[in-house]
Amino acid sequence: MKGRIVILGAVVAMAAAPMQASAQCSGQAGDACQKATDLVTFLAPQLAGGLSGGNHTLGQGGALGGLGHWALDVRATGVMGSFPKLDNVGFNPNGNHDASTFAATDQFVPGLVADAAIGLWNGYSLGVTHVGAIDALVSATYLPNVSGGDVSLNTSGSNLKFGYGVRIGLLEESVVTPGVAFSYLTRSLPTFSVSGNVAATSSRPGGTIALNDFSLKSSGWRLTAGKDLLIFNLNAGIGQDTYTSDANIVATVSGSGINATSQGSSSFTMTRTNMFVGASLNVFVAKLAVEAGQVTGGSVPTMTNSFGSDAAKARTYLSAGLRFGF
Repeated sequence: MKGRIVILGAVVAMAAAPMQASAQCSGQAGDACQKATDLVTFLAPQLAGGLSGGNHTLGQGGALGGLGHWALDVRATGVMGSFPKLDNVGFNPNGNHDASTFAATDQFVPGLVADAAIGLWNGYSLGVTHVGAIDALVSATYLPNVSGGDVSLNTSGSNLKFGYGVRIGLLEESVVTPGVAFSYLTRSLPTFSVSGNVAATSSRPGGTIALNDFSLKSSGWRLTAGKDLLIFNLNAGIGQDTYTSDANIVATVSGSGINATSQGSSSFTMTRTNMFVGASLNVFVAKLAVEAGQVTGGSVPTMTNSFGSDAAKARTYLSAGLRFGF
């Protein structure tokens, strides 16, 4: 049972942030509905942090330098998070929302991101540097259809969704000055539905949990600075990420003569501060880059169930990847 629910929670929360308006869970399946809502609320900040990472272009401090310059990065991010242990926890079919306490295991929560930047204008000349350069930012998110075991995920329409943004060079890097830039990027995931089966325990029935027509939009800004030191580059930044989404929750309880369904709608918004430092090393035609950061702030609604730690606690993350460019 643990594996089934964690897989469902992870797939949903990779695209989510904590809910600000919980589902209207009621009836014999109300406890199942509430547990599903609380599980996603707890996991979401961790997995959304893995999806967002830090810098909008890994290892890049300033703007690219105008037409003819581009960068593409692929990175893996791990957030130091906690995954609940959900074995031996069933659903209360009596219409009450039980306040269950779940143990949690500390582990890295993964994320995988690809981003591109294209130089459009080199800005205004200011002595040995330039100001006001402009880069276009593009992000592509692919979400596959998944059907295996007790979990299925299906997108509505295209499996690919693009995000767009812009970076403004505040100061071009020179021999004596670092590169400094401000960027803004909006990402969206394909609309999808995900469902999974939950096994019964010896004393409580099981059922299914589903999120239907789940849509997510994320937006964030970054203020970054970086400096090349021969074959090395050092960079750092600070920013903020905001996540908004809507979904329909459906939970069913079946077994022991019970066949009940609880439905509700959920929407959320959460804003977190993001700080990071990074370094990159020139490796032939690419740069090998690493990054360490932390997300803080934001709030979640009061949850009926608890999972061993605060859902909105500060989370540390590490990123590593390759950046290609010219």
